[in-house]
Amino acid sequence: MLDAMRQWQGALGARFPLLVERLRPIRRADLPTPVAHLERLGRALGHERLYVKRDDLTSPLYGGNKPRKLEFLLAEALRRGARTVVTMGALGSNHLLATAIHGREVGLRTVGVVFPQPLTEHVQHNLWADRAVGAELVRTRSKYLLPVAVARTLLRLRLAEGRAPALVPGGGSSALGSLGFVNAGLELAAQVAAGELPEPEAIFVALGTGGTAAGLALGLRLGGLRSRVVAVRVIDALLANRPRLLHRLGEIARLCHSRDGRPPPARLGDNLEIEHGFIGGGYGAPTPQGEAAMRLFSGEEGLRLEPTYTAKTAAAFLAHARRTRGPLLYWHTLSSADLNDLVRAGRALDERRKIP
Repeated sequence: MLDAMRQWQGALGARFPLLVERLRPIRRADLPTPVAHLERLGRALGHERLYVKRDDLTSPLYGGNKPRKLEFLLAEALRRGARTVVTMGALGSNHLLATAIHGREVGLRTVGVVFPQPLTEHVQHNLWADRAVGAELVRTRSKYLLPVAVARTLLRLRLAEGRAPALVPGGGSSALGSLGFVNAGLELAAQVAAGELPEPEAIFVALGTGGTAAGLALGLRLGGLRSRVVAVRVIDALLANRPRLLHRLGEIARLCHSRDGRPPPARLGDNLEIEHGFIGGGYGAPTPQGEAAMRLFSGEEGLRLEPTYTAKTAAAFLAHARRTRGPLLYWHTLSSADLNDLVRAGRALDERRKIP
């Protein structure tokens, strides 16, 4: 618990000190994460200026893009005196698992309302890890039934615990959670200024609930970078589209400037574009381009991808790299933390439950 409460540090605090003082985020990520030159991958593609932002290393417990958001979201849950956080996502949600792992570290239980997705090996491993850390899963038949199931779960927990649980949105993508990626954009701007990489022409991230892409776009603008954020859509266009993304971006900008009296930057979103061409058969469905990207990233750079988010994002990054010579950055949002002990523990619990 004490380790979880280490003083939070980030470029956002220097830019918006009154906001950070009010929100008091808790430190769940080891920042800044490094950037690396993808030399071997670049040689394979004939492109000398390919880079990766290693957000897989945000935490040895569970890394990826989620700890950046949870620094703000879990702090809010603790300020409200909640015992439990309720969140939502697909059956094998990385966000749900990250919330359960980091929530447990600060004394919070996690309940996840989940909808079906293809049962890949990655999804099964996440399910076992969820079980090992004590996450409760409430299953629904469709993602379109989530609002009703979440409302029922919140009411049930409030009656059982005598206090309101904290609601963490899917993917951690509220204006509050997305502050973690405003901070990330400012962090990258400092790394460019320090000469760790050239200013990218484009930065590739997955587009699910949108908080990562929107927060990053604002952080880059505030940091003075002209880089475009290419948000690679991995969910239905009904949920991931430009109007929704710009709405989220506006919410984040208003929250950032809520205490300093300055207006948000003009022309919000002109550094943000959506790539629709790599979703394939839909959310969670593997694609040939994604599987090729998984093999190439693993073979050339030793970076592990998964089919739902990172493989499709990497496939778009590779396709763009074959068409241009400008510096490009792939933002690696999949945790590289070793979950083998949790997976084994959860699998053992499942097997014991099945014994008559």
